Amino acid sequence: MKDREKASNAALPHIFRVADSDLGALQQVIQLADKARKTLGFLPPAAFRQAAERRTLLAVKMGDTIAGYALYTLPRQIVRLTHLCIAQEYRGTGLARRLVDTITEYHKDRFGITLRCRTDYKENDLWPQLGFVERGQMPGRSKAGHPLSIWWKDHGHPDLFSASDSLAILKVAIDLNVFIDIEDGDSRTAAKESLALNADWLADQIELTVTPELAREVARLPECTNKREQTKALGKYWQLTADQTTSNAMHQRLIDHARTSLELDLSTNESDRSDVRHISDAYAAGITVFATRDERLLQWSRTALDICGVRVMRPADVILYIDELARAQAYMPSQLLDTEYRLEPIRSVEKEHLLAFLNTSDGERKPDYLRLIRELSAEGRRWERMILRNPNGTETALIIFGVDDYSLRVPLMRVSNNRISETITRQLIQLARTHARSLSKEIVCITDNHMPASTHAILRSEGFVHHQGSWLAFVIDACANAETIEEHTARAAEHVNLRLPTLTTNLSPIIAADLERSLWPAKIIDSALPTFMVPIRPYWSSELFGFPHMLTPRSNALGISREHVYYRSPTRRGEHTPARLLWYVSGDRSGGPSSAIGCSRLEEVAIDSPQILHGRFQHLGVWSRQQVMNAAKGGKALALRFADTELFRRHVPLKRLRQIADTFGQPLPLRSVSKISSDLFAAIYEEGQVR
Repeated sequence: MKDREKASNAALPHIFRVADSDLGALQQVIQLADKARKTLGFLPPAAFRQAAERRTLLAVKMGDTIAGYALYTLPRQIVRLTHLCIAQEYRGTGLARRLVDTITEYHKDRFGITLRCRTDYKENDLWPQLGFVERGQMPGRSKAGHPLSIWWKDHGHPDLFSASDSLAILKVAIDLNVFIDIEDGDSRTAAKESLALNADWLADQIELTVTPELAREVARLPECTNKREQTKALGKYWQLTADQTTSNAMHQRLIDHARTSLELDLSTNESDRSDVRHISDAYAAGITVFATRDERLLQWSRTALDICGVRVMRPADVILYIDELARAQAYMPSQLLDTEYRLEPIRSVEKEHLLAFLNTSDGERKPDYLRLIRELSAEGRRWERMILRNPNGTETALIIFGVDDYSLRVPLMRVSNNRISETITRQLIQLARTHARSLSKEIVCITDNHMPASTHAILRSEGFVHHQGSWLAFVIDACANAETIEEHTARAAEHVNLRLPTLTTNLSPIIAADLERSLWPAKIIDSALPTFMVPIRPYWSSELFGFPHMLTPRSNALGISREHVYYRSPTRRGEHTPARLLWYVSGDRSGGPSSAIGCSRLEEVAIDSPQILHGRFQHLGVWSRQQVMNAAKGGKALALRFADTELFRRHVPLKRLRQIADTFGQPLPLRSVSKISSDLFAAIYEEGQVR
């Protein structure tokens, strides 16, 4: 009887998270993936080990055999399913459903699960049976040109907008070897690593680009049939435009750096000169990731990262860190710190310069564009017309805005094409929301019909929704429970004929953080989103937030940067993401202030060596490598990456903080990071908003 029961149990499927220490299970999963490579595409073995470390690799075991697996990632507030694989002999037994249902159970606090699948694959018949619905199609990357179906399994949370599955696209420049690997379809193991960059499942995550230097390299190849094919193949890729003055200056800086720091002369060999030109072209075009298999280039470029900001990486490493790299490339606030960017009213004599913002690539006609400018100018004081100039005085961005009964309207918002155009676009968006808040307007309405597609993607990621030809965002200036926030939002939505889902109490931290981002500056107090009070020294507060004021303050023309990082010793005090941060500036010996000055949204907590942390977050500026090392203990440091800092209108001094805490009967430890209740946070926040 016992033997029969044991045999029966052995036949039951067992689903488990694969641990990075379980080498046997990892190997079986990788072997299973290799057998299904024709449909799944190549994924580097390191990606499976990384997923195991992050607890995002599930396997189903039948007896001692791995019968299937699911590999996924957790970007933002969704689950992105990369691989779902069932061994041939176990298909049709319900294992795929079990794996998907287990993912839902583990991550039911996220909006849902998304995946991409080629339309010609029979697996598309399976997804509806597993609870997925098709949300549309997108171009694929197969040579036959098969499109991809976009599938979504919803977890039933109140998703006000479509931003939950709007993910950043990483632009990656490639060298000649990677280009040839992809175009020739070589079966060598090394080439497979490059081919993985072109996999269908990465179609909406990576855009491969070519530098001007790659075109020159192809032109230098000896005449042959392959050269003609490769020249033609260049047309399939986004061709980067690099300002040659900028590229030339960086080219020389990199050569000088290698000569003085590495005792390496990169100017004597054509191959080395070409490699340097690739990096300088990428820098000039605003590309921060360059993929290569060239070991010599990989070696010397590591020390040049601080100079050019371009990460030179193997294709496999690009895939491993794609979400992190995309975020870094999409937003580089360090480029705007301590600069002389100026936001100024447009003078009538400057109108001819506005032609730089004409978007002919979207079919915009010059007469129509100039007519719109004239019409807006003719309405006089209704519209504020502002232009952003870079430190050289060149027009970099244009924004025109005005108000009506219920909204801040933006009929024109354009940013010139430059290496930090996405950063500037995000700053302008926040500028519009901040201005709407100051005017007590609960909607930002952008009606510019000729913004580039890249701006549309940014708007979606910032919580805007496209409705009746306009881009709308809500600006809910309330710190209250979900019911009150919903009342504010519903009232605003009535003005634009939108019906929104109901908000509930005790929203999960992930959902609440997403809603607070989309409805900024709303704070949903009866959610499960925690708050941590973080003591910070005046020096770092001054650097990060401009308070206390420095003798030579950094420019805040576009407001404080949207994303920052703060380092400290590696001892955790319970911080986890997502969460709110309440910043407390501790006094110093010179008699400086001791007060709560603002709050932020905590995006990530990372513990690692100072070198690795600085490399990951240096795009956020402020901290040098040495300063991160000074904050470390035992060879490790802790990084808090946070976004959308909101400085209080009135700082809350220490004495008042203690009085408020006493009212709630709560202690207020201020020597280290501490968790505080939502009620206490709300009281301090409201105190800080009093004009």
